[in-house]
Amino acid sequence: MLPFFRKPFESFQMFANRSLITAAFQAEISGLEGSIVYLPEGKHRISATVGGKPKTVDVEINATIAASFQAGLSKRFESNVRPFAGFDHVAGAASFIPTAFRYEEGVGLVLDVEWTEAGRRAIEGRDYSYFSPTFLLSKDGIPTGLADRGEIGSLVNDPAFVEIPRIAASHSNTEEIMIEHLIELGLVEASQDAETAMAAAKTNLATLRESASTAETVQAAAVEAAADYDKMKARMMELEEENIKLKKGMSDKASAAADHAIDEAVKAGRIAPQDEATKSFWRSSILADESSALILASIPANPALSGQTVLAGRKEDTPNLSAFETVQAGFKAQLANLNTK
Repeated sequence: MLPFFRKPFESFQMFANRSLITAAFQAEISGLEGSIVYLPEGKHRISATVGGKPKTVDVEINATIAASFQAGLSKRFESNVRPFAGFDHVAGAASFIPTAFRYEEGVGLVLDVEWTEAGRRAIEGRDYSYFSPTFLLSKDGIPTGLADRGEIGSLVNDPAFVEIPRIAASHSNTEEIMIEHLIELGLVEASQDAETAMAAAKTNLATLRESASTAETVQAAAVEAAADYDKMKARMMELEEENIKLKKGMSDKASAAADHAIDEAVKAGRIAPQDEATKSFWRSSILADESSALILASIPANPALSGQTVLAGRKEDTPNLSAFETVQAGFKAQLANLNTK
């Protein structure tokens, strides 16, 4: 015995050449997908309720019916009362809200739906497994569309096609396809069962996200370290250039100081003006150790080497002489000093 409406005049109202049919066609409801089979394709003989009485009806479903059903649904949306599907063809909560009809060859008239919370719980909890449509039928067995008011069908558990196996709500082609994708992505093993595949995928995905986050952190640290290294390298180059300039400045000052010490030594008679070897020796010594300048300055002066001769307590400039000439000049100077006495 098929379910029927609580108010027969609403559900089984007779129309000219048409009857309002309530019949639980077998329709797969799997995993709360966004569409259901409203009327299966082909010719069917079903036990339905016509005009409030049980009756066997021949129904033919083909692509020509899609336009009238979509037009009827659009008209229902224009009214103040939204179209809906219920439970067991009795007044009460809505199981889903219809959104659009379309025809799929080899399948039949398909209805896109938006599940209500009550409908979602009913399917997930396996309280209901089938859909029973409510539609207008012409005398020649062709569905002609929806009634102007009332539900467009209900979730039921007593289908017209009892010979067709019950489709469990847990069965979902969408889930199977999803699991196949998860296997292709390497998130689950091919041997993973459907019940634990999703949990395994979530765990593996969380691990991948953590690894990616760690990699991003390491990469960011590496980029920062590279930037710091470049800055440090640039600073070292700057310091090296400054050091080169400083060394050159110190070298120039040391050379100038060495030259000055040698000039003073020549003036004081410590080094002969033409003695380049001695000058080079002292210059290298002073550049190697600046204290050598003090040693050079402490050497007693040699008037003969300075080009000056001491005569009777006064100095006279004389040309540079050899050692013999210097002694001879000194002797002559002393003799002249004696003659003046």
